[in-house]
Amino acid sequence: MGNDSLKLEKRNEIGGNRSRRLREQGLVPAVVYGRDMVPVAARVNASELKGFIKHSGRNAVFNTEFAEEHDLSLLIKDIQYDPVNKEIIHLDFQKVNQEERVMVEVPVRITGSEFVQRTGNIVMHQMDSIKVECLPRDIPRYVEADVAGLQPGHSVTAGDLKFTDRISLITKPGDIIVTVNGREKEVEPVAEA
Repeated sequence: MGNDSLKLEKRNEIGGNRSRRLREQGLVPAVVYGRDMVPVAARVNASELKGFIKHSGRNAVFNTEFAEEHDLSLLIKDIQYDPVNKEIIHLDFQKVNQEERVMVEVPVRITGSEFVQRTGNIVMHQMDSIKVECLPRDIPRYVEADVAGLQPGHSVTAGDLKFTDRISLITKPGDIIVTVNGREKEVEPVAEA
């Protein structure tokens, strides 16, 4: 990671109406912040942003030339979505140092659901992501939770997930990621003697 790039521009227009106007022009308002820098208002092209996230993932560290600082390494720290149309309406970008650990949310990808559902059981998602801490270059795109061998009533917890030793789990290890529930069985009426 770190070879990707995304173009950001500084913006002077701040406020609700101006942000809405930006979105109407196909731009997403954002803020860039980090250690040793004053937060700066920015904007990014919405379609370029979607392509970047689809190609590189939400947690990709990327380079950009921005404001007074050149060759800035950034990470998407927060994405706000419109509750109705699910479009991105605002972003927070965090400046990162490649040699300093960062805390990020990593999506959890559930695998093996088809085996569980084939037996008539139900896979119940409890958490979509977990928090980890690592160097920017070690940030995983996602982490897998395999439910293929689980019996009804069993779960996968955050502590069950597999990482390299360079990644520290911040989410509580006992937090449940996914549970397998059995299908409801109809109770046979008991014949009276």
